[in-house]
Amino acid sequence: MNKESSKWLIVFVVILSVLLMTGLMNANHTDNTANKVTNTIDLDNGDTDIDWDRYPTSNIYLSNSLEITKSGTYHLTGSLIDGEVSIKGDSEGKIRLILDNVNLHNSNGPVIVCYSADDLVIELVGKNYLSDGNSYSAQYDEDITGAIYSKADLSFTGDGTLNLTANYQDGIISKDDLKFNSGTYNITSLDDGIRGKDSVYVIAGNFTIDASADAIKSTNETDQGKGFIMLENGNYNLTAGSKGIKATSSIFISGGNYIINTKDDSIHSNNYVGIRGGKFNINAGDDAIHADRELVIDDGDITIAKAYEGLEAQAITINKGTIHVTTNDDGINAGGGADNSANNRPGANPFDADENCVLSINGGDIYINASGDGVDSNGWLYINGGTTIVDGPTNSGNGALDAGMGIVMNGGEVIAIGASGMAESLGDSSSINNVSIFLPSTQPANTTITIKNSSGDTIIEHTSAKSFDHIAFGSGLLRMGEKYTLYLDNESVEQFTISGITTTIGQSNMDQPMMPNGRR
Repeated sequence: MNKESSKWLIVFVVILSVLLMTGLMNANHTDNTANKVTNTIDLDNGDTDIDWDRYPTSNIYLSNSLEITKSGTYHLTGSLIDGEVSIKGDSEGKIRLILDNVNLHNSNGPVIVCYSADDLVIELVGKNYLSDGNSYSAQYDEDITGAIYSKADLSFTGDGTLNLTANYQDGIISKDDLKFNSGTYNITSLDDGIRGKDSVYVIAGNFTIDASADAIKSTNETDQGKGFIMLENGNYNLTAGSKGIKATSSIFISGGNYIINTKDDSIHSNNYVGIRGGKFNINAGDDAIHADRELVIDDGDITIAKAYEGLEAQAITINKGTIHVTTNDDGINAGGGADNSANNRPGANPFDADENCVLSINGGDIYINASGDGVDSNGWLYINGGTTIVDGPTNSGNGALDAGMGIVMNGGEVIAIGASGMAESLGDSSSINNVSIFLPSTQPANTTITIKNSSGDTIIEHTSAKSFDHIAFGSGLLRMGEKYTLYLDNESVEQFTISGITTTIGQSNMDQPMMPNGRR
């Protein structure tokens, strides 16, 4: 072989090696963002294309029921003590209702009902008060259950306020697409607050909803690409006897402020949830954020103050954001299967084991305080970036870290503390050095954990929220062959040298009897 051939052979081998290494690195890194699903949906913005100047405008002072059959703008003022505004347009009908400081009530049915039209737009001016009766007469179809009900695309706009009391069942229903461009909405309902069959799309608005069932939901289970919720912005104060935000297809959230208090899941999708921003304060009776299939968090400020489980889906990807989770069971759980009722608590069905379950932490600042497993995957757990801190379980039936197929840490920083009985290290398959420390006795809550290098520099410090006897710590600051010291409340308790990807110190003391004061 001549020199020229040898040179090109060497170049080929180098390139092939680089490609193989790149492939291996990417195999452990889930490059996944919420954009991949968001960009595939078809948003209905037909209301923005309507030239209302083409249609006549009627100014109507309400005193009796009103029936509308022709396209146009209807500017409504006055009060309707007992009656309805009904719309029976043709299939191409464009109807705009301007509610201008109206007071409307119907004791035997909905207040506004659209039987037929192409688009219904409701514009809010000033303060408007609407309410229905606690029972509907036989003249209404059984699916007409909302104080505002539309079989056409329904859009809301304007800077006014809608105060809506749904005494029968639901607040606002569209059997097609439902859209909110602006406005303020105060809704109290005996069933669902807002329901759009094909979609619920919010560009902006202020929503205070107290619903006995679900606060905001989309229900289409049969049509491809339908049954989704997209919230681009807005302020939400949601109280629900069941779920807060629920979709049969997908949920996309890119901004807004959310205060959600629910007896069941706070955010729930039968398929996919993607969060690209927003500020969340969640109290949930079951899961805080649940997707049957996939949950992707690109950014956001998420505080889960109370939940049975915090983040739950078959596949979970966290790319960025600040996440603070407090739970009665698992903090983050990547598992397989649907979420069904069990144990007399809605939604309390555990996931079945699934080797395809993947939890990828690529970035973000994450803190978890969990009574069950802190970070749990029935399949793989990949940690590629960010900072993850876990105050895990105090019982030995759970672990601060738990992965059925294994843990692979390629970047970031992790400190996970808890009971030692089911404790796992950060894995020999990782490319980041880590330590697994079994302590000889249980340490009390509020113990300050400090690890310093041989120069006396602090590389990690954390004050525990609960008692613990195991510490798992992984960081790029742990150097092979270097000596480190573990301090508990500023007292030196252990010196160790990093001797491999995983350095184990001590052993589990789960079989030792617990002393009355909590120490072994």
